[in-house]
Amino acid sequence: MVREGEAVFNRPVRIVLALALVWAGLSAGGLDAHASGGGMNAAFHRTWARTDRPVAEGQANRTWMWGPGPFSNVLFEEYDEGSEGGFRVVQYFDKTRMEITDTTADPVNPWYVTNGLLAKELITGQLQLGHNRFWQGPPAMVNVAGDLNDPNGPTYATFNALMGHQPLPLGWTIIQTVDRAGNVGANQSLASFGVTAATFVPETNHTVASVFWEFMNSAGPVYENGQHVEARLFENPFYATGFPLTEAYWTRIRVGGVQRWVLVQVFERRVLTYTPDNPEGWKVEAGNVGRHYYAWRYEHLSKQPAPLPNGYQPPPDPAWQCDPAYPDACIPSPPPDLRCAEIPYRRFQVLPPDPQGFDRDQDGVGCEG
Repeated sequence: MVREGEAVFNRPVRIVLALALVWAGLSAGGLDAHASGGGMNAAFHRTWARTDRPVAEGQANRTWMWGPGPFSNVLFEEYDEGSEGGFRVVQYFDKTRMEITDTTADPVNPWYVTNGLLAKELITGQLQLGHNRFWQGPPAMVNVAGDLNDPNGPTYATFNALMGHQPLPLGWTIIQTVDRAGNVGANQSLASFGVTAATFVPETNHTVASVFWEFMNSAGPVYENGQHVEARLFENPFYATGFPLTEAYWTRIRVGGVQRWVLVQVFERRVLTYTPDNPEGWKVEAGNVGRHYYAWRYEHLSKQPAPLPNGYQPPPDPAWQCDPAYPDACIPSPPPDLRCAEIPYRRFQVLPPDPQGFDRDQDGVGCEG
């Protein structure tokens, strides 16, 4: 797991090794016991690779948007409009949950894979089970950032009461603070960091802090069509985060045992943090909302995912050009080079020349493990 503030930015080799171990765990049964199906959905992998493969390979010096790899298997979760019989296909990462509500939709559309409104559910306590159906639980008493055992750090429940606060005027320097109890104050010394209210979002009546707005509109190395290229991280700046649910607040939290000033803003899908004394590239980070939500849903609320039907295989990804060496599955020719843990197929026919190397024992069957 990647902790907020953890110094992962100087260890690209270790990250790649950890990534390989995480993916290996997908096919080796090494993931959480709640998981109900192995493998990594092809569309999830493509979405992950675009922003996070460059981080894993040391090509980009920035926060993970998803995490080093999934920590759960593929799950079915109840959702009324889900195309899989009232369920949708999901998988959990440190930073969020990837989900496909309609598996019959156009997979080339960037909204084919979405990341859930997890932060919204955590601060409202409303577990969403359909477009218009919710189960009301308690807002999560889980720290939004920093050390989870910090007794003074603000929680998702802290931010529940801040959703209705009025937006800051555009251009105002952000010096407002919040503590765990939800008390809002001001600290003039924080003006030295120069963070301002950058843009107003009418849909939720909140502004976005300048450091976060800059990140949401930034460009850098991404992985597309089998190669690293320079491009915008998100075609739509709200794709990964959703709209802001609160204003941005400074707070004192403990990160790795050290108290720091951290700017926190809760969006529908993510929590973004800004730590001024972090190294360049890691000042803005995405919180571990996926981890927090998973614990809230499956441990605190004791919900359970639905079991995958026997023999279930995720539908092939039509965005891939299917290589004829794999007639029973839709798997592309390299690049990218794929491993069994990265595709949704098991025990499929393999014909020479097996460009992806799935048939290691050359018995004509791929990914038998």
